[in-house]
Amino acid sequence: MKFRAILGGLGALLLTSVAAAAPVYSITEIKPPVDSFYGTVINDSGQVAGTGSVTPGGPPHALRYSGGVVTDLGTLPGATATEVTGINRKGQVVGYAGEEVTLFSGEWNSVHGFVYTNGSLQDLGTLVGGNYVFTTRISDDGTVVGEAYTAGDACSQAFVYRNGVMSPFGTCETTQIARLINKRGNIVGATPHNSNGKPQGFFSKDGTSVVTMNCLDNLPCSGSSYTEAWDMNDKGQVRGLALDSAGVRHPYLYQNGVMKDLGTLGGKGGWSSAINASGAVTGYSNTATGTHAFLYKDGKMLDLDPKGKATFSVGRGISDRGDVLGVARDPVTFGFYDFLYTEGRMWKLEDLISARSPLKGIVDIYFARMITANGYILADGFNNNTGVQSSYLLKPLESED
Repeated sequence: MKFRAILGGLGALLLTSVAAAAPVYSITEIKPPVDSFYGTVINDSGQVAGTGSVTPGGPPHALRYSGGVVTDLGTLPGATATEVTGINRKGQVVGYAGEEVTLFSGEWNSVHGFVYTNGSLQDLGTLVGGNYVFTTRISDDGTVVGEAYTAGDACSQAFVYRNGVMSPFGTCETTQIARLINKRGNIVGATPHNSNGKPQGFFSKDGTSVVTMNCLDNLPCSGSSYTEAWDMNDKGQVRGLALDSAGVRHPYLYQNGVMKDLGTLGGKGGWSSAINASGAVTGYSNTATGTHAFLYKDGKMLDLDPKGKATFSVGRGISDRGDVLGVARDPVTFGFYDFLYTEGRMWKLEDLISARSPLKGIVDIYFARMITANGYILADGFNNNTGVQSSYLLKPLESED
């Protein structure tokens, strides 16, 4: 009897370990100052930056949400519109502002980059004779990267802004835009189009030397093949997209000068969307019958929906613990929903909101934008009680209690 009791206890333990409990999230509405708040970037402290009107029907200003308060960061003199592109762990925000030909048209007469730090918005200036500067990211030490046009707007080059000085690196032939800078000072971006009209990814170890990335199998790009470098972690591992000569997209991981094709889930091609601190990658891969979100780690690509419970799924972001944020399509309603993949299971994100939240069942999440390294989620949603569209911050809880 005693032996059976021990077995029974072990059985219960095994069942508990298999049937993992659903994670629980709190949800906070980032209330707009006037009409709306569209959060576009978030840091590990839960600070969110984006844009929104500060006067009824007015042009968008850079905004930052921190400690429950939305602050108008202002805009640059003469600018009619503002875009936010990055935020670091200190809460410094970068973006660009300029004069649009027509408000919300996306067509600009001139653009200057900015950084918000120590309570003020600073104009980064321009390269001598140029009229356009577009920022992309800011590192934790305050270094800004992006794209700046040269004299007469003849071409654009990648730039680094550090200690109040904007410095281009590379040449008009070797760099066009710097997309990201990591803690080491490594930079990735894109070169100008090559002779075939295709972009190439580049890697810079220190913001001075530039290495143009090869194509698949570490061979020089030729014909219609090319690479795009989109993201990088603090180890210098780069994830992106490579197009082969047949026009098929391949997700890749680039490290120490070597490009690795991540493979597929049995279909033809795929896409990478995000990389975490350990080099795990998410995105989507075509299968024999459809398109499934994947998690690539330890040299293997894992199908996040092996039983095909969704007709379509894409991994959009990944935390440092390997939780994947994405979007999927319901096979019955054919409607799209955001999901969180954790502990070997794909959960509908709205179902994970704490039952104690007054917003439970009130907010429809329609676009989960990103997940931070520590699991905070930035999402767009619609409040059915107020009729307001806004951004929402979801934070993981230890339990429902």
